[in-house]
Amino acid sequence: MKQAVLDIGTNSVRLLVAETVADETTTLRKDIRATRLGDGLAAGEPLNEAAKNRTLTGIQELVDEAREAGVERWSIVGTNALREASDGEAFAQQVAQLVGAPVRIISGVDEARYGYLGAVKTNSLVTAVVDIGGGSTEIGVGFGGDLGAAVSMPLGAVRGTRDFDMMTPRGIAELKKHCFAVLKEATTEVQGVKSWIGVGGTMTSIVSMLLELEPYDAEKVQGYVLAYEDLHTLRERLTGMSYEERTKLPGLARERVDIIVAGAVIAESLLEYFALPEITVSDQDLLEGIYREAYLL
Repeated sequence: MKQAVLDIGTNSVRLLVAETVADETTTLRKDIRATRLGDGLAAGEPLNEAAKNRTLTGIQELVDEAREAGVERWSIVGTNALREASDGEAFAQQVAQLVGAPVRIISGVDEARYGYLGAVKTNSLVTAVVDIGGGSTEIGVGFGGDLGAAVSMPLGAVRGTRDFDMMTPRGIAELKKHCFAVLKEATTEVQGVKSWIGVGGTMTSIVSMLLELEPYDAEKVQGYVLAYEDLHTLRERLTGMSYEERTKLPGLARERVDIIVAGAVIAESLLEYFALPEITVSDQDLLEGIYREAYLL
């Protein structure tokens, strides 16, 4: 039986179609639509009408793809934008009617848990999994397949781009200072962890740019060890470029051109705060974690 997972995020809507036969799971399709649902959103305010329409259109396209692939079961989740919007539940109901399956708006802690489940199968070390999203960043810490602690923070590539001027050194310095303050307040249970995995579009885009992947290649991204020095060099390069120059970078998707600087600053700040010389990047994340829990565990 073919199953699908749909993730309605702040920056994009993502689809995973997979099938498990005799304990062997095969990914049949992964796709994404950059719909920017959280565009201009402040906590407690309604979603932008244009953003909702873009997202519904993107969801319909992904649903059509999944149905053509023979999907029979759905797991659908909404994350930060739907958590924060005053009409998040109402929009989730719209999506449920469109797809014909329920939509769960998951907590930040659950988002961290799913990211951990997707990225970590077995591990002999205590491991932290960080997911830099559009509106929030989650960190899950555990041992092997068991999550021990999770935290969700109001840091994200879309949020950072909205709240800070990513075209000036001052704005970048202010975002870094903000990152350190948020990390200090929220991550007491993460101190001392040495094994780190980075997931999500910011981290995979950084690797894709470093490798100049055209088109994106999940196999080359999976397990890539990202050195702090390489991240720092890339971040400095990005912050010195105009929007038009960034559009020409191999490996950077067009829909991330305007938010990649903030994402890279957040990633760099995280490695600096925890004094990490490197971080392993995984293409497998929340989507795979939800699939594992819904259909395998």
